[in-house]
Amino acid sequence: MAGIFVLILFWLGGSALVEFLNWPIPGSVMGLMGLWVALVINGGVPEWLKKPSSLLIRNMTLLFVPAGVGLINHWDRLTEHGLAMVVIITASTLLTVVLMILIFKLFRVKL
Repeated sequence: MAGIFVLILFWLGGSALVEFLNWPIPGSVMGLMGLWVALVINGGVPEWLKKPSSLLIRNMTLLFVPAGVGLINHWDRLTEHGLAMVVIITASTLLTVVLMILIFKLFRVKL
């Protein structure tokens, strides 16, 4: 239970920070960055956090349901700008993968 509580605290903390600073990024992303920094400082994932994290990863497909509903609600935008969105998503994904590889190599983080 403590692990879920800590994950929710990072999520809420990231959301509060983004709201306070009026940044144009999702609060959950900022919370995830804070969690990543805490785990790097800690030297890894503690045992009490592994179980709730695994539970969330195993049920991750449920977290995509709201995204699917959003696609249906904005179908007109998708049909109008679909190709541009696919290009942007692909380019940003590739850029993220390359940057993460470089960051992992720079800090020699082992999974």
